[in-house]
Amino acid sequence: MLKNQHCAECGAEIVFQYIKPSKSFRISNGQIIRDDAWTGKRYDDPYFHYICSEDSEHDIDPDDKLIEWMGDLEYKFKKEGH
Repeated sequence: MLKNQHCAECGAEIVFQYIKPSKSFRISNGQIIRDDAWTGKRYDDPYFHYICSEDSEHDIDPDDKLIEWMGDLEYKFKKEGH
C-alpha cells in the first residue's frame, strides 16, 4: 500500500501530475507533418511531475526513500491503467 509523502520544506503532501506532452501538426503539400520545435522520445513520452500541494515552488529533492516511493507510485499508476 502506498503512503503519502511530504514536502521537506513545509510538510504538505506531495502530489503529482501525469503529463502527456501535446504535439503540433500542419499540412504541407497535402501531407500532415509534425510541426514542433522539439520531437523525439525524450519530448513525446508522458512523464510524472511531483509538486508540493501547498507551494509548487518548493523543491522536491528526492532522497533514496522518495525515489523508491516514486518508482512504486509510477508502477502502480501504470499497472492500474490510469
